[in-house]
Amino acid sequence: MTKLTSDIFLLQETKLNPEKALEFKKICYFWDGIFQEAHGLARGLGILWNPSHIEISCFASSDFWMAYSIKCKKSNICFLLFNIYGRVKTEDKRKVWSKVSELALSLDLGKVVMVGDFNTILCAEDKWGGLKLPTKVVEDFKDFVTICKVADIIPKNGTFTWNNRRRDFVNIAERLDRFFIGEWWMLNHHSIDSIIEPQCGSDHYLISLNIGQDLERHKSYFKFLSMWWLDPTLLSHIKNWWCESNVFSGSPSFKFTKRLQFIKRRLKEWNNSSFKNVFAEKARIEGELEVVNSVIMAHGMTNVEFEAEKSLKAQYSDILRREE
Repeated sequence: MTKLTSDIFLLQETKLNPEKALEFKKICYFWDGIFQEAHGLARGLGILWNPSHIEISCFASSDFWMAYSIKCKKSNICFLLFNIYGRVKTEDKRKVWSKVSELALSLDLGKVVMVGDFNTILCAEDKWGGLKLPTKVVEDFKDFVTICKVADIIPKNGTFTWNNRRRDFVNIAERLDRFFIGEWWMLNHHSIDSIIEPQCGSDHYLISLNIGQDLERHKSYFKFLSMWWLDPTLLSHIKNWWCESNVFSGSPSFKFTKRLQFIKRRLKEWNNSSFKNVFAEKARIEGELEVVNSVIMAHGMTNVEFEAEKSLKAQYSDILRREE
């Protein structure tokens, strides 16, 4: 998440109790969030957003879906957002589709976005390997999409959003996670696309949706990196920069702000010169992971991709620990 720059994040199967959800929100710095309590080690939905750009309220929910009212502050566009988790059992899926479609039909379907782990596919091309899904399950899902009058946004860089991470003939990959949008977006925005983000850790891939320029992305925030403490000269540098910054005039709060900005700029310069190799290595691994994952998303996982991904993820995890 720290690498992505979306204004809204939606989570399914969080498995977070209230205490863990609160801890998770604290980690996310300036983000606001609403979390639905999990049941033991199952269920749980959540949404995080940037309050500088977005206003959100939840107006309806159940254990497996949440409905939000969204307002984009810059454009003043308001729309409905559904966060959905499709249950595993067929009969339970039907209950979720029925409740969500019933609510959606009572609202403005044009300005709607639906996102989630739907736990089923829409067509045979959405699955690689494993047993064929019962036709009735697929038809039920198609009926749900038709009733809600939404369009499926196909990722432009791959097909499969879930992979069982097993090799060769036992590998199964499916497109379980997806975005649906109402017709208003298609009539009023020429730029709509979905991307499957590089995988690292989960059997599900993150997917992102970009709609025109209204959901404008925010600038990245300054983050103090733990690996800086590995350099014993850090504190002496900060002391020197603090003394160097004592050149501003104005009110005490103005001078303090300017001195902090000065130190921030110096930290970035020092970071680029002292840790350049670390960041270059991280960029290299991310690039190689993206190539491997693009193959897995498009064609499934063979033994070659399994070993390559395993090695790259171990290297990537080591670098992330140094950044925490």
